[in-house]
Amino acid sequence: LIISIDFGSGFSGYAFNVKPRQEGGETQIKRWRNGLGLDTPKTPTCILFDEHEEFMKFGYEAKTAFNNMREEEAKKHYFFEDFKEDILDIVSKSKEDILGREIRTANRKSMSILKVFTEVLRFLKDDALKTIRSHPEGGEFTASDFTWVMTVPESLTDFRKQFMKEAAAQAGLVTDATKDKLMFVLESEAALTWCLKLQPDGFITQNHSRDSQDQPAGAAEPDTSSVRRPGKVTVFTVKPEETKVLLETQRDGKRYLVVDCGDERSHFTVHEVLEGGALKLHEAFGIYCGGKHVDGKFQQFLIEIFSDKVWNEYEQNFPNEVQKMMYDFSRLKQVDEDVQISCPGNLVMLAQKQKEIQIDDGSIRISREKLKTFYDKSLQEITNKLREILNKNLNIGFIVLVGGLAESQILRQHITDQFGRQYKVLCPLRPQEAILKGAVELGRNPEMVEPQRKRPAWFRCWS
Repeated sequence: LIISIDFGSGFSGYAFNVKPRQEGGETQIKRWRNGLGLDTPKTPTCILFDEHEEFMKFGYEAKTAFNNMREEEAKKHYFFEDFKEDILDIVSKSKEDILGREIRTANRKSMSILKVFTEVLRFLKDDALKTIRSHPEGGEFTASDFTWVMTVPESLTDFRKQFMKEAAAQAGLVTDATKDKLMFVLESEAALTWCLKLQPDGFITQNHSRDSQDQPAGAAEPDTSSVRRPGKVTVFTVKPEETKVLLETQRDGKRYLVVDCGDERSHFTVHEVLEGGALKLHEAFGIYCGGKHVDGKFQQFLIEIFSDKVWNEYEQNFPNEVQKMMYDFSRLKQVDEDVQISCPGNLVMLAQKQKEIQIDDGSIRISREKLKTFYDKSLQEITNKLREILNKNLNIGFIVLVGGLAESQILRQHITDQFGRQYKVLCPLRPQEAILKGAVELGRNPEMVEPQRKRPAWFRCWS
């Protein structure tokens, strides 16, 4: 019985399978709704505490509740977001130093970083168990019934893992008696594991519309209980003269370059599939240029339209409306065409009051060409890093795109245009879910990762 947790810099979530390995069963992902029409496989990594440092809310609900507070009330509370980087950026190797660190909120209030991480994991644990108990195949499960699989970046060193283990124990994921049920898996290995199991119609092609990507979970996915046959790895390729996706068996030892297009960063890792189907990590790289950079360009575009003065006043007085505009934009990021986004009445009123702009139909139109400019820096950095890696002669044959930004048609088309003639560019349907679902698979089949690593073991990190 497996629950996987993806504790991300920008977004977090979990997946689970309540059937024993021998019985198969479908891996489920919790869907998060924010009351504004969004239905996503992850929720923002933000957490709200009251004035006594007691946990209140997490994710969409935390951000909405904090934005609704009056200024004086908000000053009494602790609201944290974008804080995972704080642990990744710690340079000390002292366990005591790490566990004693504090992080600050935007209003300069501070709290133990261990407590913040612990409460995030406690919420995700409790919410997962609640979801499973209400599931048709659920039951009266407890945390000790599950193996907990936590996804981690390749850059997470031993002393940072010790921090995560401590937080997991304090959050109640494991106890002294069940500490062997905590696993760490690499994000890229989890994503690639899932992609290598997909049926040919489980990948995005030119024939897949957004509707097909939003099909019910499992529609184009395999039974997660199946194990890859020794020496055979199935992938897909699209021949120019054909429109259908073909199955192909890899026999030439070509490696996979996994590009995890995340919210804060994009990560690049090179993997080889060994005899018997296990994965071996060869190299890992990373850059700062994820989906948030595209969001920032969109905000700059709005400031150019309305002026700094109008936008700053709007952000201060109507933070929930600003957040809704950003949520709406997250949908628009997935397309490669002219788009329009509704302009809230309060923003129109402020703009007209300052005589900055006249909006007649209540919407802001963004041309396809302008939308693509929001991606310029991200695409340039990702392309440069890909060329740098591909020039190392690492016997790469496949580029695999996963992560939230891989939902973007603009990004996928750009990578295909730049590298598609020499390499096969693959992207699963719902690429933001690949890490979570692959982590469940690795929890069931840990032998799918190279068993004898030269670096410190990632599995059974308590032993």
